[in-house]
Amino acid sequence: MVIVRTEGQAVKDDRMIDIKSTTLKSPGPRAFHLLVLIIVLTQAGIPAEGQTGDGAQLYAQYCSVCHGDQGDADSHVVQGMQPPPRDFTSAEARRVLTRERMIAAVRDGVPGTAMAGWKTQLDGSQIAAIVDHVHSRFMQGGPAGGPDGRQIYAENCSVCHGDDGQGAVWGRTSLNPPPVNFTDKSVQQRLTRERMIASVTHGRSGTAMAGFATQLDGGQISAVVDFIRTAYMQAADSERRPTAADTAAATATGNPPTWSALAERPLPHGLSGDPALGRAFFLQNCTACHGEKGDGAGPRAYFIFPKPRDLRHPGMRGTFDRPKLFTAIKDGVRGREMPAWGKVLDDQQIAHITEYVYTTFVNPAH
Repeated sequence: MVIVRTEGQAVKDDRMIDIKSTTLKSPGPRAFHLLVLIIVLTQAGIPAEGQTGDGAQLYAQYCSVCHGDQGDADSHVVQGMQPPPRDFTSAEARRVLTRERMIAAVRDGVPGTAMAGWKTQLDGSQIAAIVDHVHSRFMQGGPAGGPDGRQIYAENCSVCHGDDGQGAVWGRTSLNPPPVNFTDKSVQQRLTRERMIASVTHGRSGTAMAGFATQLDGGQISAVVDFIRTAYMQAADSERRPTAADTAAATATGNPPTWSALAERPLPHGLSGDPALGRAFFLQNCTACHGEKGDGAGPRAYFIFPKPRDLRHPGMRGTFDRPKLFTAIKDGVRGREMPAWGKVLDDQQIAHITEYVYTTFVNPAH
């Protein structure tokens, strides 16, 4: 048994720093790890000049050496610590660690562990920033006892979207279009929670994004979407965060409770559409790209990239309601060869097309 005990002061860059009295126990072969740990902890305790309250930066400087870059306690020094550092990604951590408890642990340390208090090195706002970063980045896998979004993402999504949500290297270089980069601000602005749930459930037409409705239930899909939005997208929009009751309801039904509301949304500007008239306009103006069957296989489709949308694709149902279809037809779609028909057709004619497309292809059961 090796017992390493240090206390007193050391000099670093002409500054005196305190070295806390620490006792660590480890089998003989691990003594080297213990010494390295003490050195690292000692040097990490020296505040950097101009240190800001950026939680990610503070975590990387002070916490990752023990808790790991991914918050999972997979670090180089873990072998020399008993008990090991906290794994923030575990269901237990989400269940027992409140924000107040975490702030107290960072501030004052945890007796009987190697977790030292940082109140002499960090101020209250910095400690809070670290805790909030840990909570949002590592602990948002799902409600305690519910589906673990982080694990679902790792098993099903990271192969293409990457461990950091920015897209795996092979996917960015081999897939066209490449996987979505969830950290991109423009992506965050257009991806609502509703749209993401539809994409995970049914996939995305014209991309490598497959649907997971046969592998995951509604609760699991909600959990992985919520993990992505919190860990990588910082819940960029103002949508209401789902509660544990929402997730439980989705799990019980097996489907996210969103589509019925979409189906009931009317056309904008008080318009109403006649699908019979809309069909005539569609056959005259839209089939060259989208095809008579709405499958995106019209005679011009071969020459268009990205390919025209398959209007029958299940992903359309959870993404395009009547107002969104109307806007896409009238104003066109940026980044696609979808023209702005508002320059050719009036709003009533577009309303007719919208009603035909929605009731015939997007949501024929409605």
